Amino acid sequence: MKKIVALLAGGLLAMSAAQAATVTASAAHATSSTNWVDNLSLQQFNSALGTLTSVVFNYGGTITSIFREESMDNAPATITVNTAGNLVFGLPISTTLNFSNSASQNVSAFDGTIDFGGTSGFGPTTVVANNSGSTTLTSGFSTFVGLGTYAVTVNANATSGATGAGNLISQVSTTAAANINVIYTFTEAPRQVPEPGSLALIGLALAGLGVLRRKSAQA
Repeated sequence: MKKIVALLAGGLLAMSAAQAATVTASAAHATSSTNWVDNLSLQQFNSALGTLTSVVFNYGGTITSIFREESMDNAPATITVNTAGNLVFGLPISTTLNFSNSASQNVSAFDGTIDFGGTSGFGPTTVVANNSGSTTLTSGFSTFVGLGTYAVTVNANATSGATGAGNLISQVSTTAAANINVIYTFTEAPRQVPEPGSLALIGLALAGLGVLRRKSAQA
């Protein structure tokens, strides 16, 4: 009987073995005019949940330029507008994301009116560039464990321009946005005491074994 009880208890304890789980935290810088520097605050991992095994940072952003162009040339031209820049993520990511995108439009010789429209101008034309990346850490977790927060510095830089006509009036406004999502993977702390339901199962098993033992003794 003792062996059977031990097997029952062992089976119930095995059900409470440690399992892998994840929690996440995120932070973002809303769209605003470049160039900017921001410290994005992320929630630390609570070690009461278990043992941290990996930290994955998913990060990215967008650089957007809005162009208004007017060709003053005496001949038709193809105007190309370009937005470019980068987001520099500090420790622990330590990565630079580069952004670039462009658009082109044909215009006539100057139509006599500087209005960023008509046949010799255009706008507003929006050019968007996106990029993203991921960094996985499997050691050096001290910065990420606790009940507080830690900061990741992000620096947004951008350049923009227009080409295609020797005489060109250009108006540009450029913004950038950034985001970080962190995934903490951890091993849950094993339960030391069976749950009430498990205790009830052990009690029923013991009661059943007691009945069988009495029947065996009477036989």
